[in-house]
Parts: sequence; structure tokens; C-alpha cells
Amino acid sequence: MQYTINYGPQPESRFLGSFVFVVSRMRSYSSLLCHILGSHPEISGYAEAHLSYFGRTDLRQLAWKVRAMTERPELGRYVLDKILHNHLEIVPTVLSRPDVKVIFLVRSAENTITSILNMYRELGHKGQFSEPERVLDYYVTRLGRIQAYSEQLARGAILIAAERLIADAAATLAGISQWLNLESPLSSTYRTFKFTGKPGFGDPSPNIKAGEVVTDAAERHRGHVPIAVPADLFARGNAAYAAHWDKLAMRSDVR
Repeated sequence: MQYTINYGPQPESRFLGSFVFVVSRMRSYSSLLCHILGSHPEISGYAEAHLSYFGRTDLRQLAWKVRAMTERPELGRYVLDKILHNHLEIVPTVLSRPDVKVIFLVRSAENTITSILNMYRELGHKGQFSEPERVLDYYVTRLGRIQAYSEQLARGAILIAAERLIADAAATLAGISQWLNLESPLSSTYRTFKFTGKPGFGDPSPNIKAGEVVTDAAERHRGHVPIAVPADLFARGNAAYAAHWDKLAMRSDVR
């Protein structure tokens, strides 16, 4: 079942704060990070708005959508969106705005590809994301777009290895808190929201409803089954990850 929101008319008041974009791909713990961010009193938003950003009008639309998704008319200092697919664009003039901050969240190839295939198997979906070769293509082309964004930025972004959200959450969240200049630190426990776990709003698995970082691997992967993936496919993905990580790290604040 796909959930939709009745957004209603746009309010007259304009949002005068800043914006945070989590730029990543599917199965990168982006829902986890966005729930942690969106639980902080200075940050509003937790799910995908499914917008492209070509100018100020699109940023205003994000603020309007986040008000509807969170059902809170008063927004925090930051409004949040996550962008996971190449059909959604962020143009250089938006990336370079002083009121826009970018978090690049990158997960290793083998973990990402395996997780995508398992998610689509569990959902019973067929098509692009149920075929290993096409998942690899999505992974590699998305890495290329993330790198292109890093080259277009007029200043540094923050770069997060997704696995560190699980293995070293405290240090990783402390680094993000400092980078965003938050008055209080981010916590590894978080709120759940009206659309948490719903299709179209991020991670549909039970893990996101836990309200905390699930560190136990067996618990995180319950329901996963082995899926045959050619070894050379993982090798190609790992090579792309290593090459893009090095280039991203040259231009980003690595935490």
C-alpha cells in the first residue's frame, strides 16, 4: 500500500532558516540518519520529499511538505530532505547557497547491493532492483552523481561512511552535531513519526521502528536470505566505491 499526504495550500509565511540535504542512495541507513536528525529540536523532516531543487521555490516547497509530514507548523532551524535517486536533481546554484548544507552518506558496495536485493525480495517486487546487474548499475551511477555534486559545491560537505552509524554511532553523531553547530548533540535514540516505515517514505523494514540504532547484525538482518551474486559484480562495485570515496574525501569533511 502506497501512502499519500494531503498537503493543502502553501502557507503565506516563508521559512527563513537553512536546509540540510542527505545525499545518498537506497539501503545506506539514510532513513536511520534522517530519523536521528529529525528527532533533534533544531531540525524538521525525516523522510523523502521526492523533490528536485532548481531554485528558491523548490526549497519553499520542501518547507511546506515537511510541515505537512511532521504535522508541525513551526519548523526548526534546519529543514531536512534526503535525495537517493538520479532522477531528482540539485542544481549547482542551490548546492552553493549559504543556507544549504550537504551530508554525503556512502555505504560499501557489497552491503548496499545485498541489502537492496533482499529488500525487494521481501517486498515481492520484480524489475530493476531485483536484478543484481541492474542494482550494480544503480549503485555505480549514483556514486558518480554524488561525486559530481561534491565537485559543484562551492564549499565542503560532510562525508559519512554509512557503516559508522552502526559501528561507532556516538562519535559519528558527535561529528555531525559539531558540523551543524547544534546546541545539543544528536542522540542514537530517536522518535518515530506518522509515516515511519510506510512505503514511499523511507526504510520499510521493522528496524526503523526500533527508535534506536540496532547494533546487533543478526537482528538487523533477520528475514534476509542468501542471494546469488556473481563475485565479479561485487568486485566492480567495490572498485567504484574505493575510487569515488577517495575523490569525495578530498573535497569533504570526513567524520
